[in-house]
Amino acid sequence: MSEKWTERQRRTNQMARILGTYLLSQDTVTPRQLYGLSKLSWITSSYEDDDAAYIQSTKIPALGDIFEENYSSLSLNDVAAEVSNRLDSELVGRLILQHTGFTNFYKAYRNSVSTWIEANHSRLLPMYRAALQATNSGHRLRIIQAIQDLPGISKANHEEQRMRPEYFLTPAFFILDPEIKFPLINGNAWVKNLLDTLKVKDSGLDEQYLAMVGLYGVGGINDAADLDQVGRDSPDFITTETRTATKQLLQSKQTEDNVTLPLKDEADVESIRKAGSVMQRRIHNRLTNLVRSKLSGYTLLEGRAPECMFDVLVKKYNDEIDLLIEVKSSIEVAHVRMAIGQLFDYRMRLNATPGPHLAILLPARPEEEVMDLLIWLEIGLMWFEGDALCTEDVWLAHLQG
Repeated sequence: MSEKWTERQRRTNQMARILGTYLLSQDTVTPRQLYGLSKLSWITSSYEDDDAAYIQSTKIPALGDIFEENYSSLSLNDVAAEVSNRLDSELVGRLILQHTGFTNFYKAYRNSVSTWIEANHSRLLPMYRAALQATNSGHRLRIIQAIQDLPGISKANHEEQRMRPEYFLTPAFFILDPEIKFPLINGNAWVKNLLDTLKVKDSGLDEQYLAMVGLYGVGGINDAADLDQVGRDSPDFITTETRTATKQLLQSKQTEDNVTLPLKDEADVESIRKAGSVMQRRIHNRLTNLVRSKLSGYTLLEGRAPECMFDVLVKKYNDEIDLLIEVKSSIEVAHVRMAIGQLFDYRMRLNATPGPHLAILLPARPEEEVMDLLIWLEIGLMWFEGDALCTEDVWLAHLQG
């Protein structure tokens, strides 16, 4: 999961709400139309929007179902233009042409769920309308309680194999929610792990919902899209009786000169404080903000535990392993040495398998002796030239730009 993926989820929500507002205001809404509206959240195993198979198999049929039209012979451009004209909305046309959809709904239930919608249509339609208009947790909790009373969804040709209705409905309500506060509660491993950490894995759906939304406002998590972005790291955001939260989403830092700026780790930066506290902190925070912007395609975390206040953790920077970055506001050797010690200490405390790769981010290219030291230690080096992120390490080259 990444910030760009979260943007995709938010864009899907924006598009679905425009279409949902049009559709759900009609006196008559058919099961086929509810099915199409729900499918807007779906992707396939090949989900890139320039992939003709995904567009033809999922996206265009969903839009066709909403308007009860056959768009199979049209291109996505044609469909976007037709829907835009029908709704008199240029925005919805632009959104249709962009990357949307985010949940790879179980293939075995993609057809049978339409029969389930038809059988439960009179109960479902008020829930969809309520999701579109939900503005507080009480509204959403009532929807959750209604979901609990619904029957399971039968698997095609296997009546006895039933899927929990929330696996289908929570993505649909996620994309209709005006505040994106309706959490995704499905069979994903990270969701199960989070529910286990929250001690509600075996509880009712209403208790699971309350536990998940209780994380809003914690560690930079503001809504369901942020919660989904955190994914497998979500237990590390939670303080329990036995452990303290260790991570949070990387936050934008204050860089104005006329305010007191926080230091990441008071115990380790005495020399930085003596060297020019406000200016050093301003540089540090500016660098952190720049890397947050440049690496927005990744999920970026920062440390919360007092003993492990790491600057940036880039999740799966090379598709497999995390990257731990320590930011320093000076290229002087003393600052680099401090960063080296912090990186090794943080990596040990994170206790991750495999352990993250290590890198230091500096405000400029340092002296050759510093670069040689980092190469010897197998620690990566990055710096900024203007707003451009630079490195001479081949294994970090894909992060440049």
